[in-house]
Amino acid sequence: MIRATQRIMRKLRRSLLVPAQQWFKRMKLRYGSGEIPVLVFQVGKVGSSTVYYSLKKAGIACEHVHRIAPESIARIANERRGKGLRVKDERLGLAINERIRRSDGKVRIITMVREPVSRNISAFFQNLTDYYGESPLDSISVKEAIRRFLDEYPHHVILDWFDTEFESVTDVSLYDYPFPNEKQWMIVEEGRFEILVLRVEASDNVKKQALDSFLNLENLELVRANVGGIKDYARLYENFRRQISLPHSYLDLMLDSKYARHYYSSEELASTRASWLKTADSGSDAADSNEKSNHECV
Repeated sequence: MIRATQRIMRKLRRSLLVPAQQWFKRMKLRYGSGEIPVLVFQVGKVGSSTVYYSLKKAGIACEHVHRIAPESIARIANERRGKGLRVKDERLGLAINERIRRSDGKVRIITMVREPVSRNISAFFQNLTDYYGESPLDSISVKEAIRRFLDEYPHHVILDWFDTEFESVTDVSLYDYPFPNEKQWMIVEEGRFEILVLRVEASDNVKKQALDSFLNLENLELVRANVGGIKDYARLYENFRRQISLPHSYLDLMLDSKYARHYYSSEELASTRASWLKTADSGSDAADSNEKSNHECV
């Protein structure tokens, strides 16, 4: 009887309390006054959850979103509907956009970047249900997952995000500001926007230094979150990375892009290219090279 009551209470909380809390939160963001929370605003799978939960633990008022621009949200929703996929709830992003539009106060944004090949593979696994529904992970073939990644994943998202999403909301082009590759972070101030740009590959000490400097903190504690290595798909993910053989055309698309060349030095990109080619050469199924399948990712 007690367990049945607990189950009912959990269901009521999910169906009534949580949606009500989310509604009030969105309304406060949309119509509230005062300082806008710090926005952790970036494309998915670039280590932003760790930053967000670290700031929350430190008591910093912040919100975590991947999309804010109404046009971008509408376009992606239509694309997902066209593919028969669930449309994600983007009302928080829309509320934040409205608050930014209505307010003339300062807006502080933390945005992060990541080497695009690793990011795309990580994002593909984060969204496996888009490709396999609720199929058991042990029923997914590594070779089939590689094929679907190369043929079906929207590889351009990370390359376009700063143009189609970030700049359309802030009117700030971060490509106008040279990125300090050795430092691995920078702060941009333009208009009412203060923006921290941080590389996910930076060490914890560098991340702490960047966040402390940007938010006037002292020795922020980093909290690990949304780490692929501890998720249910960790074994499939590891086998995928070990076996994948990336076409040269794909590495060209990713590593010769404006995005990659802006945030990574030519030496770093050459090293990244070599590491992916080395992975392909040493993979146990490398003889079945995807290069021979003439996969093109556009």
